[in-house]
Amino acid sequence: MKYRFLIVEDSLLLAMDLDEAVTRSGHEVVGIAPDVKVALNYAQDADIAFVDVRLADGETGPQLARSLVERGILVIFVTGNPTLVEGRDAGALGVIAKPLTNQAASDVIQFAVDWKNGLQRNPPARLKLFRPMAPAA
Repeated sequence: MKYRFLIVEDSLLLAMDLDEAVTRSGHEVVGIAPDVKVALNYAQDADIAFVDVRLADGETGPQLARSLVERGILVIFVTGNPTLVEGRDAGALGVIAKPLTNQAASDVIQFAVDWKNGLQRNPPARLKLFRPMAPAA
């Protein structure tokens, strides 16, 4: 199944790298947003979102994540400051530190897609999960 990703990142170069990784993985990017307002405009079309903590409009990533999760969007924080979301996960699946290598980006994309499909497996090495994994059957 092809998923639609929203990338919420105010650094255009980092956003373009993630965009390329999502496209390479066979999925679609519905938009790149530098702030909450633009992200919410794209939200209706997204299944999965990568959200930075510090955006063009401030440290608004956790607030945005709560709104996206309420809309049924799977959120993973991608941030240079992962400790900023410790204990404030806003319903997000987890957090991974920037910068991402091509392999790390591919791994976290595949993990998010698998999770969305109900397949829970061990997370990529750098991804810290906020949600517990279901016990193995």
